Order: sequence, then C-alpha cells, then structure tokens
Amino acid sequence: MRKSMISIMVFLLCLSLMPAYVDAYVVKNINKKENTGLPPMTRDLQKAIMATTPAEPAGSDIKLVHPAARLSTARLPQGYAYDGTSFYYLSQLATGSDSLRLTKITWLKDGTYQSSFMTLKHFGHGTNLDCIRVNGKTWLWTGCDGKRGNSTAITRFTFKSGKVLNKHGSCRYRIPLSKKSRKYATNVYPAIDPEGKRLAVRYTSGNKQYFIYYNLIKGKKIKPRKILKKVACPRTAGPFQGFDIEGTRIYTIEGTASQSEMKELSKKYYPTVIRRYDYESNISRTKTVTGAAGLLHREAEGIQVQPDGSIFFNMASHYKTLYTCMNIYQLTMD
Repeated sequence: MRKSMISIMVFLLCLSLMPAYVDAYVVKNINKKENTGLPPMTRDLQKAIMATTPAEPAGSDIKLVHPAARLSTARLPQGYAYDGTSFYYLSQLATGSDSLRLTKITWLKDGTYQSSFMTLKHFGHGTNLDCIRVNGKTWLWTGCDGKRGNSTAITRFTFKSGKVLNKHGSCRYRIPLSKKSRKYATNVYPAIDPEGKRLAVRYTSGNKQYFIYYNLIKGKKIKPRKILKKVACPRTAGPFQGFDIEGTRIYTIEGTASQSEMKELSKKYYPTVIRRYDYESNISRTKTVTGAAGLLHREAEGIQVQPDGSIFFNMASHYKTLYTCMNIYQLTMD
C-alpha cells in the first residue's frame, strides 16, 4: 500500500513538472447558439451561391479568382490563408465571442469545392491567419489565448476536420515588447513571408502599429527574444482587416462593409484600402479598391502577398440571411 501511495505521488509530481506549453486540450461540446446549424451543402446550392458574385467589368482594378464559397458559420470571417492547395477562413462563432470556426475550402477542377471545419475556442478575434507548408504538412498560425476578445499570444497547429482546440494549438508564444522587456504585447497576430523564412507579429499601441520580425525555424518555431527587427508606422485610417509581409514591405488592408450598408446602419463608411510600406526605403503607397462594386456586404477580410508582389485578398459577402461567403480577388499595385 505504501509503495502504491509513493508511486501516485511521484506520478503527480511529474505532471506538475511538465512544460506549460503543451497541446491544447479538447472541448467536446459546442454551444448551440453559435450560428453553426446551417443547411447541408449541395452541388446546386454551391452553384447558386457562387452565382451571386458579379463578374468584374473591363477596366476593373481587381480580378475575380474565386467566387462566393460558403463558410461553416453565419458569422463574418476575420482572416484567411492559402497553402497552395486549400483556403482557410477564420470566423467568429457568436457576437462578442473570442471563439472561432476555421473553415477549410478546397476548390475542385469542375469549379465546385469541398469544405470542412474545426473549432478554436477562446483564441481571440481571429484578425489574421497565415500558414506555411513544410514536407507536405500545412502549419497554420494565428493569435491565441483570448482575453477580452484579444489574443495575448500566437500559436501554430495543423488542421484536422472536426477537432476542437481550446485557447491554443501545439505551441504558443508570448511576444515581448523588446529583447529585454518583461512586458508583452497584446492583440497580437502573425504573418509569414512568401519564402517561409520570416514571421512578423503585429500589435498596436497609441496611434501606431508595430511589426516585430523573427526567423521562422522549419515553419513551426520562433525564438521570442531573438527579434530581428521592429518596425513602427501609423495606424490604418479605417478598420484594420489584416496584413502580410514580403521582403522589406508590409501590406495592410482596411475598410468597412459597403457604403450602402453602413448608411443603413448609421455608421461611418471607410473604403477598402491596401497600404504598402517599405521600411528600408521609407516609401509608402496606397490603393483604394473600387472593384467588386456589386458584391452584397463587400467587406475586406484578409490579405496574402506572393513573391512577385501580386496581392490576393478576401471580400466577405452574404447569400440570403444565414450564409456568409468568401470571395478571392487579385490586385497589382504597380
């Protein structure tokens, strides 16, 4: 009996010494009030939804890449990523919630798509999402450890249909304000350069936004106190909707829903604006997007930049009452 008690005590001691950053535990139940009870997707419904995205006229400043695809909740998305095979979209499960639904959409050769989802409980607002593909595996990166709606750390994880993560994925990193600071940034979100070599984390303070750069090790690790560079620039004028990095350039996207919708809500309208800032040359460039004029809702949500500088971004739209959809467009600034 004494040996058994000793064994139990040793086991409990070992548990207490385990590292704090471990795989997130699984939550079995999802609140029924989180806008997840959508009708089943059929081929005909897919086509009907896609048909709601207007074709871009000649002379448009953007090109339609993928028409409307339905997310797995009725809530609006907050960020997206593309791994060369599939698109991933983060949407909030309920108003004011810090829990997210991650929808994976894979387009097929016949123009239709397949979709699946997983749930990220208490991750934060989901403002930005990015990914990197290493040895055939996609690592997704976003904010985590939500507190009052904001992410207080960043995390990585792999997509697994139907899985539910709580607070964070297989690792998490708090971001110090400087190499020696004991204070950490909040409302943090990551982006990865097209080469997969560097990861930047954005946070805001006062009237500025900051971007802290790190080496990204094998797609799945950073060293939080080994800061490569910290860049500061003014906040976006309109509501911030995502960012990406490429070389010495930082791209941000901002704006509200369509002008007509904001007028109905008696709220101020901000156009969709993409900003590019080169921290080496200190040169900025902006582009106000006028295309997608006939898209219902028309709210920018996420941006991805390719090595050649071509820009892909997300416009959220609605189909009838309960469907939230994503539309991918391409734009070239130069």
